[in-house]
Amino acid sequence: MSDVDSPAPAVAVRNLLASRGIVPALALLNRRTSYRFTAIYKLSGEVMHAAHAFDRDSEYRTWLKVVPLGKSFCQHAIEHGEFVTSHASKDPHLTKRPYAGMVESYYGRLLTQKCGRPYGTFIHFDLEPCTIPTEEMRFLREVIPQFIDYVQ
Repeated sequence: MSDVDSPAPAVAVRNLLASRGIVPALALLNRRTSYRFTAIYKLSGEVMHAAHAFDRDSEYRTWLKVVPLGKSFCQHAIEHGEFVTSHASKDPHLTKRPYAGMVESYYGRLLTQKCGRPYGTFIHFDLEPCTIPTEEMRFLREVIPQFIDYVQ
């Protein structure tokens, strides 16, 4: 039985974080979705830095490392706590997109420090359209806060 099939997936994430670190835990969460990428981006002023990333198709690429906040979907996750789009180029809410041409689908959740200050975002994203089930978003709301103990 894999960690993903565990009867207690939140415990599996916590155990993996403690025993193997952030990237294996990101890989586990990525396997639960159809997204190619899963990452934690750290907010630094007006820039998002890839603190940890998993790419299911290849090695981590440098173009993922730094993104201006104003050109990132992360700005919406930070502002609202959570943001999702399954097909950005066809999303009527994103008609004025400074980030056109790269990311097509995105799920992001604000990751906050224990003091309540934003650390950055946990994200799933892809260059192709894909969706995330509502029950997976509920699960992520439960497990994402566990990452803050490992990113500081």
